[in-house]
Amino acid sequence: MPSHFTIKSISRRMLWVMLLCSIATLSLSAQPAGISVSVKDVTVKELLKQIEAQSGYTFAYANSQIPLDRRVSVNAVDMSVEAIIAEVMPEVSVRTEDKKILLSPRKKNKDNKKEKENMRQTVTGTVYDENGEPVIGATVMQRNTSNAVTTDIDGHFTINVGGSEPTIRVSYIGYTPSEVKAIVGKPMKIKLKGSGINLDEVVVTALGITREQKSLGYAVSKVSSDELNNSVSGNWLNNLNGKVAGLSTVGGASGPTGSMRVVLRGDQSLNYGSNEALFVVDGVPVSSGDVGTGSGGMSNTDATVDFGNGASEINPEDVESVSVLKGPAATALYGSRAANGAIVITTKRGRDTKGVGVTVNSSVTFEKAMRFPKFQKVYGPGNDNGYKPFAAWNFSRTEAPEGFESGRNASRYSYGEAFGYGKLRNQFNSYNWLTGEYTLTPFEYADDWYSGIYETGTTYKNNVTLTSNNGKGTSARVSITDTRNSWIMPNTGYQNQTVSASFSTKMGKWVKFNAKVNYLHKTSDNTPVTGYSTSSPTYYIVWGLTSNSMRLYKDEYFSGRVNSANYNGGCKDGLGMVNSLGNSQPGNPYHQLYEATNSINKSRVYGTMNLMISFPVKGLTLDLRGGTDISADFRQQQKPFYTPGYKSGFYREQNNRDEETNIDFLLKYVNNRMAGKHLAFNAAFGGNNMSRSVYRSQITLDKLGEPGVYNASNTPTGETSRPYQWRSKKVVNSFYGFISASWDDTYFLDLTARNDWSSTLGRGNWSFFYPSVSASILLDKTLNLQEVAPQVNMLKLRASWANVGNDTSPYSLTDAYTASSTYPGGYTYPTNSSNYYIKPENVESWEAGLETMFFMNRFGFDVAFYNSSTTNQIVNAVTDLMTGASSKKINAGEIRNRGIEIALHAVPVRSLDFTWSIDINWSRNWNKLVSLEDGWDIRTPYEQTKNLIGNYGRILSYIGEEMNII
Repeated sequence: MPSHFTIKSISRRMLWVMLLCSIATLSLSAQPAGISVSVKDVTVKELLKQIEAQSGYTFAYANSQIPLDRRVSVNAVDMSVEAIIAEVMPEVSVRTEDKKILLSPRKKNKDNKKEKENMRQTVTGTVYDENGEPVIGATVMQRNTSNAVTTDIDGHFTINVGGSEPTIRVSYIGYTPSEVKAIVGKPMKIKLKGSGINLDEVVVTALGITREQKSLGYAVSKVSSDELNNSVSGNWLNNLNGKVAGLSTVGGASGPTGSMRVVLRGDQSLNYGSNEALFVVDGVPVSSGDVGTGSGGMSNTDATVDFGNGASEINPEDVESVSVLKGPAATALYGSRAANGAIVITTKRGRDTKGVGVTVNSSVTFEKAMRFPKFQKVYGPGNDNGYKPFAAWNFSRTEAPEGFESGRNASRYSYGEAFGYGKLRNQFNSYNWLTGEYTLTPFEYADDWYSGIYETGTTYKNNVTLTSNNGKGTSARVSITDTRNSWIMPNTGYQNQTVSASFSTKMGKWVKFNAKVNYLHKTSDNTPVTGYSTSSPTYYIVWGLTSNSMRLYKDEYFSGRVNSANYNGGCKDGLGMVNSLGNSQPGNPYHQLYEATNSINKSRVYGTMNLMISFPVKGLTLDLRGGTDISADFRQQQKPFYTPGYKSGFYREQNNRDEETNIDFLLKYVNNRMAGKHLAFNAAFGGNNMSRSVYRSQITLDKLGEPGVYNASNTPTGETSRPYQWRSKKVVNSFYGFISASWDDTYFLDLTARNDWSSTLGRGNWSFFYPSVSASILLDKTLNLQEVAPQVNMLKLRASWANVGNDTSPYSLTDAYTASSTYPGGYTYPTNSSNYYIKPENVESWEAGLETMFFMNRFGFDVAFYNSSTTNQIVNAVTDLMTGASSKKINAGEIRNRGIEIALHAVPVRSLDFTWSIDINWSRNWNKLVSLEDGWDIRTPYEQTKNLIGNYGRILSYIGEEMNII
């Protein structure tokens, strides 16, 4: 940290000035005047000699009665001799005669309690911050007294306290004050927690490098562990909402484990799935994508199931802090993967002080469906404007009961006859399934026809954490978390078990070793399909009749009436299902929830090992790091007989395995005392090897031989299963470096450069280089606002520019034939033609911002303006079918994002026991598709994937307008 050494040097100079001034102060009065003396860990005899030199007085005492060898520390300013002696030797009395100061043992007090209260004792210790760094200049005061000292350059303090049970209070600007009981005879270790914004707040930036936020020339936002865990959510990413300007999270209504899309400063790519931020845990990128299971869009009978994405699986209980790096200048050192920004996560480590600690946390969360659509309750089911009375049952082979018409008049639409009190009609619940009798029933709106299927969801979370430190440089942490969820729909939910472990130790004088590993086991017996699909339990509810209570569906399923006769009955002559009206393939939501299940069993391990080597050359270090992220899951989808679209059932099983390994090094040199201690200089050079492997294996049975038997061999005679396998591998090698410099802890400049070699691009294009530059100025120092406007704590102006490249997916350079599922033994040519000469995408951006803090960090705001332009977009352009393909991969187009971000921080109330803080942020992004390939008709939209949500919705991008409009 550049300012760390600057503060040390200033503190030392101030200490010497104070010491010289105190030595030069002499007493000229008849009695000793105020004495100023500052000494540390000296004997009483040495202290008395310094007082004699200043005062001109001579001490007289008996050697056997005075503790001359006692070691003491004193920081006295204009104090009397009596007060100084009372502080270091409370058992000694002082009397002055002429030029002599007589010292003698104090007479013992008969009241032992009072004697103990008058006794003064020496307390020593060290004050640390949340990162384990010493806090310089913190005030250490005995509560309810004016007795106070400050910590030195190493965070150490020594204070003499009195009283029977003294309490000391430690405070520092930007931190929450801490009060602890004084401990005599044992060094104390006191940890201060940050209270909102800190002038010298440290954040984690690219490559896991910690920097002071005031020195950065680009926008970085920090979210603490407390902020993430203050509220319990099914997905911890929800708790980032509203805390970071320019960050947006979008999650579909896709069940309890649904994926969350995290985007910073708008979409940069025409590929809708390539706009998410990179997630980095403890310096190592981890997989944050999802693997869909299904064969088509959201409206078909085999709709995609959302089992969740990797980012949402991170356990917030194990997160220490989150740094959000927004622009390319902030993330340039991470390469092409971070062109859309990065979410840098630092996990918790072992305790900072010697000892063992155990923490137990338990929570329970209840959730309910809310904000249902508003439905009209005047008109009942029908499509004839009420011309005829509503009638559900049809009688063709039997005589209609008395009062019943033989024909049916019903529809899924809701502009039939009006509901009315006292109206009795032929409805589905008119038939008694036990007696076979029919009775006209009240024609009324059923309040639970839509909402009745939803229940109260619960999530139980229990966490046990064990931390330890041996006081000799070795610390460890183990955390176990168990989460059990029952979602708001019947027979849905999940279970998560996570184990997190970290270990840190010193291996001699020059080497330090760190290791962190996280394990996740995730299971779900059923993750429901949602959206507009016949596979979704809610599909047939939406198309249900508003006069049918949800109890009818529930009774139908649990009474065993979902069978062949009723499935094909069509509500005729006592055979049918609740949802038969208007549906040739009726469905029951409970049947789907309990039998058409989608299960997953997943294991994931991710972690890192880091070796930090210090060299005899001061400031020169080498970091060697290896990290991995491995996940494997087994999924099963089953649909029973008489499922809409699958009258003979359905079964699919899928194995997925993803592996990513990162190995890197970073050689770094730090010198913060150059040019007469005005210049702080950091330089580093490093490299990275990233290897990512993907494996997919799947087999699908569109029909089952035997009902209720779900395995890959249960195929009917004459039918075959549909196998699918896919393997891919991607490698990126990189070299990078950076230079950081600051002058007088006021002017800051950062330069970075990185070059990637990607295996997904062709020779001549697989190497791409991208630089960045950022700068910042502390105007409060240059304008000397500390003197003319002391209420201004910080006023920083920053600016940055960056150019970042981006590659493509594996195997996009050449075409390959694929096996045909229609003609066994045959092969088909791809409809999308590849391009060997494809070039990397390019993102160029600039940013400018202003950061302020006022009134001892009680109020502040941050304003940022940015502009980014993405060119050489990798898109599929339409081609003439005579070429044998319908589209070809090309470089084309430009996307522009411009925006403004404003963040406001205020602390109206701050006390020892209570803090009220307010954080408000607002952002606006203007996204525009500037151009596509030459000759593109601006009236024709660009569509990434046709029929993404069936014929009911598409994602389109028009030239000159905002992208990815649904």
